[in-house]
Amino acid sequence: MRKGCFISVIVFLTLVLIAVFYLVKFHGEDLLNVGKEKMIELTQNKVLSDIESIEQNEYADSLKIVLSKYFDNMKELEVDDGLNKIEEFTDNIDVILMDSRIDSIEFDFLTKRLLNNE
Repeated sequence: MRKGCFISVIVFLTLVLIAVFYLVKFHGEDLLNVGKEKMIELTQNKVLSDIESIEQNEYADSLKIVLSKYFDNMKELEVDDGLNKIEEFTDNIDVILMDSRIDSIEFDFLTKRLLNNE
């Protein structure tokens, strides 16, 4: 490698690192909020599609409404709190939806968990 190419690579990498540090230091929270909103949106779509695939009854319809309100409230929380609560909830709902139906006991459990997490 020639000296000029090596120096150019070093200067370019230094400028890239400076730009990354600047973005993280001064705009890191904005980047995290965008990522959090996207994560919440993807999780909401996944959970609602899972509910669509199970046996439809009045509990499944009610759960869709409760979940929509829950995910709307998650957008207002801090990044770490919102993502931790969503992770806990998705673990619970994955287990409950394994049998492809929701009964009254499961619906009550989920709504109580959702109200306690808000």
